Amino acid sequence: MTLLAGGTTSITALRDKARLRAGERLLVRGASGGVGSVAVQLGRAYGAHVTALAGARNLDFVRDLGADEVFDYATTGPADLGRFDVVLDAAIGTELGTFRRLLAPGGRMVSITFDSRHVLSSLSYVLASTVFGPRRVRFFSGNPDHRLLADLTRLVESGALRPVVDTIHPLSGIAEAHRALEAGGVRGKHVIRIV
Repeated sequence: MTLLAGGTTSITALRDKARLRAGERLLVRGASGGVGSVAVQLGRAYGAHVTALAGARNLDFVRDLGADEVFDYATTGPADLGRFDVVLDAAIGTELGTFRRLLAPGGRMVSITFDSRHVLSSLSYVLASTVFGPRRVRFFSGNPDHRLLADLTRLVESGALRPVVDTIHPLSGIAEAHRALEAGGVRGKHVIRIV
């Protein structure tokens, strides 16, 4: 169950929206979270060169997921990263313009979130990018169907993807789980046990 949201979102973002191909360079922002941890594995499975941005304590974790290069987002700025064919913003939603400029000609950017402090300007930027310039920022709302779930199942059964669980909380620990998510630095998913 821990792969459903992160897995279907990553497949939609990388395969369907960005059309990631083998040999391309992929940057994953938020690489240790629920979506990012799956996107790193999926990028590797699709044959991309995966560069990951994560917090300092999660660098080895993300490297173990299959990232080719891993950088601490607090000490590595966009100017230090180079060019990418695909940029996936899996957690942050800020600095979309700055990261969009890292795209190589024909590059694609997908954001699954927006800047919660500047909602209107963030969403306006995404919409404007569809009209101005060749490097469009794609944003989507996931709506998995049975085919997408079957694709996810095949990837798990083949060993290309594995679920990543940070912490399993009892039902009475929902508030603690929310606090952990809000604090950041998550590795995969937090799970609530209800039985």
